[in-house]
Amino acid sequence: MEKGEVVRRTKLGPAAGGGGGRGGGARRPKMGPGGGGADLISALPEDLLLQVLGCLRCARAAARTSILSRRWRGLWTRLPDLVFRGVALRSLQAALASVQAAAGPVGVTLLDMCVPDALLHSVREYDMPPLLHAAAALSPVDLRLAVGEGTQRLYVQVEVPRLPRAISVELQGLDLVFADPRRSWLGFPALETLSLTGCRANLTDLVLRCPRLRVFRLREDHGAHHMNIIIRSSSLQELHVDTRIPFTYRIDIRAPALKRLAMSFSTSDKIIVLVSVLAPMLETVSWRCTYSTVSARFGLWGLSEDSYEFPEEVSLRTEIEKHMVTHFSVLELRVETWGHVFGAFALHILEMDQISTAIQSLKVILLSSEDDEACPQNCPCEEPSNWRSQTISLTNLEKVEIKGFQGEGHEFDFLKLVFRCAPMLKTMSVRLSDEVTASNDDCCKKIHDVFKMYPFVECNVIVDLSPGK
Repeated sequence: MEKGEVVRRTKLGPAAGGGGGRGGGARRPKMGPGGGGADLISALPEDLLLQVLGCLRCARAAARTSILSRRWRGLWTRLPDLVFRGVALRSLQAALASVQAAAGPVGVTLLDMCVPDALLHSVREYDMPPLLHAAAALSPVDLRLAVGEGTQRLYVQVEVPRLPRAISVELQGLDLVFADPRRSWLGFPALETLSLTGCRANLTDLVLRCPRLRVFRLREDHGAHHMNIIIRSSSLQELHVDTRIPFTYRIDIRAPALKRLAMSFSTSDKIIVLVSVLAPMLETVSWRCTYSTVSARFGLWGLSEDSYEFPEEVSLRTEIEKHMVTHFSVLELRVETWGHVFGAFALHILEMDQISTAIQSLKVILLSSEDDEACPQNCPCEEPSNWRSQTISLTNLEKVEIKGFQGEGHEFDFLKLVFRCAPMLKTMSVRLSDEVTASNDDCCKKIHDVFKMYPFVECNVIVDLSPGK
């Protein structure tokens, strides 16, 4: 040993006061599976273990924890929230049977199941009804069942079981039928929110079975379409309908408590849509009707989506008025001008009683095309020829936006007409079209000259200065 080096040796043995011998000293902690350390998690209370499994947000992943130890075996079946994704149908039915045996009469809070497109080829029609009834046996508070996530739909006809505890139900891709009303009346006694996506059902019958329904969302695709949307509900407060297939014949809504209505549907010139809405408590309304072909006209103007053929004379005013289910405060006009003068047409719309007295915000979008041509002489788009000098009363109009302004003379005439007819106007915005750039000082100067005549209105000219414009 070199000078200054100190070596300390300590004799190992039982801890002081440990009693010596084999039984002395602290016990070694119990090793977990595979000898990887103490299994402290399995020693936690069951409530905490269920919280751990719940964080997985996947019933299949939770079920795999059964291999960890006996403590975890079958524990997942007592989860209050179950989410199944990408599980084969037979395995899913077996899983629900295990959950039912564990849950008993208590049931589950959330049951979320999805049969993806990749598994639809192996699904047989008689497999789906037992699945829905097995789900109902768990008495979920929140039920979500989607058959097909994309364009594929199985449309298996299933008899809707009774769901006594369900407050929210979301279904997708099913053909729903009901048993005899006397045996299944009020099948959803607690239901408050119902969402159907790509489902077939008798909507009238379905809603009548939901005495507490407050929110109903209906979204339809190419495989499921309701030609008649008939709703009768004394409790419904929100209704959202989105259907794009042009076969809607009738919309009939009777909902005295309805506050919010969002309706988007399609039609064509081959169909006369009957519209009736009785909802005296309405506060917010969004109404969108898409025409696959021209179904009404005023002169050469017609309601259209992508067709410009002009059919036999149908009153444009009558066609629009049947959609006026409330006093709309916002009006958006999308006008494909094809080089024509649009002022007379726009005036014809604005002077309608239900529009002129209620409208507070007006947005006019002028859609141009490279194929636009100048109007020929005596073009009917100018009828009536005195539209520039007419005056209508837009007493509540406060905000106007014109988009796609090209600086044509008739566009300035329409701009002046709006200023003249709206005494309460507060803001006016004119957005120039892509063809009119900031270098077109003459157009901007003319617009500002008009603005100067109305100093009490906040006016703006918006120019797109992005590169390449």
